[in-house]
Amino acid sequence: MGGSKVYPYGSTSAVRAHVLAAVGVLKVASADQIHRLMAPGHRDNKAFRNALLDLARYGITVSEGSSRDGNKLWSLTPLGLDAAAEVLGRPADQMGGTARGAARSGAPHAMAVNETVIAITRTPAAPTSPAPRQRTGSASPPVAVEADAMGPREIGTVGSWPTEVSLNLPSSRGTRTAVRADAVLQAPEAGLPVLFVEVDNCTETPERLAAKFEKYRTYFRLKTKTTQGRELQVWRSRYAATGGTAPRPSPWCSTPAPAPARKG
Repeated sequence: MGGSKVYPYGSTSAVRAHVLAAVGVLKVASADQIHRLMAPGHRDNKAFRNALLDLARYGITVSEGSSRDGNKLWSLTPLGLDAAAEVLGRPADQMGGTARGAARSGAPHAMAVNETVIAITRTPAAPTSPAPRQRTGSASPPVAVEADAMGPREIGTVGSWPTEVSLNLPSSRGTRTAVRADAVLQAPEAGLPVLFVEVDNCTETPERLAAKFEKYRTYFRLKTKTTQGRELQVWRSRYAATGGTAPRPSPWCSTPAPAPARKG
């Protein structure tokens, strides 16, 4: 696709919006991750690389390093955060930071969080342009079997997620952070009020991880009162209930490790 004077790399407004939404949520990401999260139906990630380059021309995106597998990493500038907030329909003060400098070390933890979001969301690979479909009597069953084998096709969208979310508890000095969730998913259409995701690259000790989960437990049990004087769990006052059970943090270890020996 040819470029123009305004966007010399030839990106479209739709793909630029995909980029802003994805990086606005993930904070730092590769073009490949943006491609797989937002529009896996695209043949490759070239359109997303072009959009990142076009946005960089206007000081909206910036690349400061590469992941450990060699993929170029991108984040947003302060101007980019404002643009992403508009695309996502979120207040600018809820967008978090710009993740400047994270890519210089390869951002291994951020890459693992991104892969977790992509794996849970499972955006359908819808075709990006109309294409004729062959409809035969024998074609439908194999497609259905494959879909069943893959499990759920989609839970939420990029807009269902924030990352690096502080869960606060009241204290004598106002509030304090109980724990910072790596990612939070709200998918009421799937009957999921909220899912807190804790991602570990198998670098933290079991004791440290256990301490985090104890903080989640404290947060879940904390109660407050509504303006009508009714007692309510704090998490339900922040995340609308959908009839499901209380949420649980979901551990995700990106590199399987041997299970610790159990005594007794």
